Amino acid sequence: MIFYTSNYKRLSLVFCLLLISLITFAQKNEGKYRIGVTVTDKNTHESIIMATLKLEPLQATSVTDADGKASLDKVPDGIYTLLVSYVGYEESKTIVKVNKDMNLHIRLTPTSLALQEVVVTAQQKSSGASTTSVVNRQAIDHLQAASLADIMQLLPGQKMGNTDLTSQTNLQLRTLTNNNTSAFGSQIVIDGVPISNNGALTQGQFSSSAFVGTDLRQVAADNIDQVEIIRGIPSAEYGDLTSGLVVVHSKVGVTPWQFKTKINPEMTNVSLGKGFNLNKAGIFNFNADYAKAWGDPRQKTRSFSRYNIHLGYGYDINRDWHTDTKFRFMYAKDWTGNDPDAIDDGTYSKNKNVNIGFTHNGRINVNKLLMRSLSYTFGVSMGWNDNINASYVTNSTGLLPIITATTSGYYSVPWVTTSYLAQGNTESRPGNIYAKINDSFYLTWGKTRQTFKVGIDYHYDWNNGKGYYNSNDSLPYRPNSNGRPRAFSDIPGLHQFSAYAEDNFNWDINRVNKLKINFGLRLTSLQPFSDLATTALSPRLNIAFSATKWLDIRAGIGMNSKTPGLNYLYPDKKYDDRVSLNYMPQNDPSSQQLIYHTEVYDVQRSKDLKNATTTKVEAGVDVKLPWGGRISVLAYQDRTPNGFGNATEYYTYSYNLYTYGSDEPTRTFLAYMTTGKIGNTNSTVNKGIEFDMDFGEIKPIHTRFAFSGAWSQTKTWSTDAVIESVKSSLLTAEQQTYNLTPFKVVYPSGLDFSKYRQFVNTLRIITNIPTLKMVASFTGQVYWHNWNQSYIADKDPIGWIDSNLQYHEITSDMTQIEGINISDLSKTYTDSNPVSNPITWNLSARLTKELGKIGGFSLYVNNCLYHEPYLKSSTTTTLTQRNTGTFSFGAELYFNL
Repeated sequence: MIFYTSNYKRLSLVFCLLLISLITFAQKNEGKYRIGVTVTDKNTHESIIMATLKLEPLQATSVTDADGKASLDKVPDGIYTLLVSYVGYEESKTIVKVNKDMNLHIRLTPTSLALQEVVVTAQQKSSGASTTSVVNRQAIDHLQAASLADIMQLLPGQKMGNTDLTSQTNLQLRTLTNNNTSAFGSQIVIDGVPISNNGALTQGQFSSSAFVGTDLRQVAADNIDQVEIIRGIPSAEYGDLTSGLVVVHSKVGVTPWQFKTKINPEMTNVSLGKGFNLNKAGIFNFNADYAKAWGDPRQKTRSFSRYNIHLGYGYDINRDWHTDTKFRFMYAKDWTGNDPDAIDDGTYSKNKNVNIGFTHNGRINVNKLLMRSLSYTFGVSMGWNDNINASYVTNSTGLLPIITATTSGYYSVPWVTTSYLAQGNTESRPGNIYAKINDSFYLTWGKTRQTFKVGIDYHYDWNNGKGYYNSNDSLPYRPNSNGRPRAFSDIPGLHQFSAYAEDNFNWDINRVNKLKINFGLRLTSLQPFSDLATTALSPRLNIAFSATKWLDIRAGIGMNSKTPGLNYLYPDKKYDDRVSLNYMPQNDPSSQQLIYHTEVYDVQRSKDLKNATTTKVEAGVDVKLPWGGRISVLAYQDRTPNGFGNATEYYTYSYNLYTYGSDEPTRTFLAYMTTGKIGNTNSTVNKGIEFDMDFGEIKPIHTRFAFSGAWSQTKTWSTDAVIESVKSSLLTAEQQTYNLTPFKVVYPSGLDFSKYRQFVNTLRIITNIPTLKMVASFTGQVYWHNWNQSYIADKDPIGWIDSNLQYHEITSDMTQIEGINISDLSKTYTDSNPVSNPITWNLSARLTKELGKIGGFSLYVNNCLYHEPYLKSSTTTTLTQRNTGTFSFGAELYFNL
């Protein structure tokens, strides 16, 4: 849904008036107390530099200095939760009652398998802002994750499997299929800066199969401290979203030298990291990572190499101004080709990707009524992506024309009579700049606590690459219509300005009943100050109510808005090639001549193309078990009525047919061609039920049971006009020969759809033996239901488009159109039966052991029972082997130096 100016001005005015009234009531309770905090190591009693302090629900923050000291100033009366966190330590939670100045001493406990409670699963955040799962470092280590993609299997409903670094991977939360909108994937934010893929471009026409999401393989796991996966309605602080949000926090803090190596039959991954204490000069973090993977070690026809270097520097400019600066370098290379033991025929695919990123985050404690803290973020990223494909172009007809024209006209074209080896190259140079400034402040009024965020951000994406080109234009890799060179550098950059405001309202009604409301507005302007400018307003609301000590009820509704990206905003030109002269005497090769007419249509971005907007609705309950543990059940629906898709419209042109030796045309034909217009013509509805159950620990055996799962459904369809040519059996011989149609037939739209359903359960049994510093987990996953249907409806024509592109409605008294019976234009389809796959299951086992302070090791086996049965689906009696490629085993060793 897009709100135009009058609408969002009214909403913004209401929000501002509410804000002003709350400020008026709260000014007398600005806050006057100071909380001094000293943070040390529980075992060594050493001060911890740059530990993060957060006071909930005010969200007041601070970091400790070189002496491990920090303060939170101007805190109002009330009861709060003080959270203190640091890399390599367990998070500390302290309830503080503030009615005077206070000095606290927090002793952090180093993370260890010797602790009574070890968390190696994704943990759902308590009821509040949005449905969020958190994965900490201990869970990442136990999983032996090599990239961000591996971590995602800890989420409810996500498939568990092997590490596969040889295939591009993006994340699509709460959707079961890929389309033009969801191809962007869930947004990935690393250290405050979104990893934008709006500058990703492809050669050729608009394609729903184009991979434009963030490739999760490129984000190494060993430098990650924590990952937050937001499946629900996110904060208004985040925008440009499709199917969810992943916030990655890299390691920041003093850590020992640590060397890690992961080995399994498909992959080797090593890393080295260290966090240095520079005392008054701050903290410096270093991490280097290398990974090498093969698709199948027996054949080695696919490989992937990755090099990562991460540098981080934390520094306090003064007592109130903290900064974090990060530098990232990534080099990755994909290769697909022949096995080294096979004959090398010159065919291969090679992709090289280099990315350099710089981010800087700062926070200034201003401690004023309407500006408690002022934070800012700046990030810049540059990419160098080169893709080379070499393969044989087949010639099935015996004569393959090589058409390379890039402007409209008549051309004498060469041809080949055999297959040939060709090479195509794509040179992409994407880049982006991101800047954000955020003002946070909090107000109190009686038993209520409110935290406000107000900010603006700017995002600029571009691509200066040479684009697609052939190594030899006389032997193109993709001959003819879809293979013309395209320079990415000719495409304008993409500007986005956004402003947002958010109110986090907390009301402690009494000791049991508590109300939390998160309301935010986000306004995004795309390509402002141009004739293509468009705006979108995204309101978001989350509510959580503690009904009893053991029951929380929550619900939310909100909108996400996704920018089309350069690939959709500025698609490639459209080419149409028609034979104009074909003279091929076999007894006189010197006289042979082949002339084509090429029509080039420069696709213009439709001025009514808007951001794709998703309305998310969810409701659920959280039940706290009396013996410890939690049960969460949630129902959701995500509706995107205006996703990106083809917007069919036609363009007509005339071309001539010639005979050899004559300059006068023998015939003139009128041809239809689509313009390649792109619009908001794709609709998708995702809905389902997610549940996550932690039954608590059985203390005598130190064992915990976690049961999760999801039933989900995705339905997608196109609202684009269904316009087709007259079927060839109704055409004259001449029309069939020259691929002509007398008119275009219009059918009802929106009747066809694709639907997918899935029901999956995952049971994890985790046993922790503190005395042995060891944790073991067993995971069983069952796909009870895996169903899909591609439905094509029977259709009767409702109109036609003539050669002047005029639309005519078919009325009940009409029987023919230009001599063709209307009854013959009806379309009937029979193959739309749904396919239901059989039940499949998988078991995995993992073990992690600490070896004192020197390090530790982990072992795993996926599909440990090697269950790969032959089963049939609901539509065939043919047995097909299932669960293939799921068996794997491996080990990880790490040493603290």
